[in-house]
Amino acid sequence: MTHPSPSPRPDRKSGPPYASRAVNGCLDVVLGLLLVLLEGLICAVATIRLAFSRTGLGGTETAGPPPMDWTPVLVLGGIGAVICLIGVVLIRGNWPRAGAIQLLVALALCVVTVQVGHEDYRRSHPTPAPAPSYGPGGTGHQCLSGGDDRECRDSGS
Repeated sequence: MTHPSPSPRPDRKSGPPYASRAVNGCLDVVLGLLLVLLEGLICAVATIRLAFSRTGLGGTETAGPPPMDWTPVLVLGGIGAVICLIGVVLIRGNWPRAGAIQLLVALALCVVTVQVGHEDYRRSHPTPAPAPSYGPGGTGHQCLSGGDDRECRDSGS
């Protein structure tokens, strides 16, 4: 008993390969750019919402600096992680240009996220006031006569 051989599969190389590669390459770049526009819109909406939530119309006043707000860092970091995941999926799905564009956008958003976090940290941890020019253990008076520190401390003024 002989088994019939399976029908031969058409060879992908027999057709015009260059035309399909060019169209696929253009679609690859267009898909990447459309995703960048969509992600830019999502980031803009998230940034505007975060900016309006920070205004705190009924907030309470504190004497010291405001506490660090991790919300922008977490939101932008989460969006960046999703963009990176989309880039990896696109590369594995044979859309290398769109995936590379997504990974570059994720890297840029990572840099922006670090800058936002650093700025918020700097705002919540201000630099201390400079130390006085005279010794902190002294009498609290500066020596105006031009003498050395020992002479001014001994004068009592």
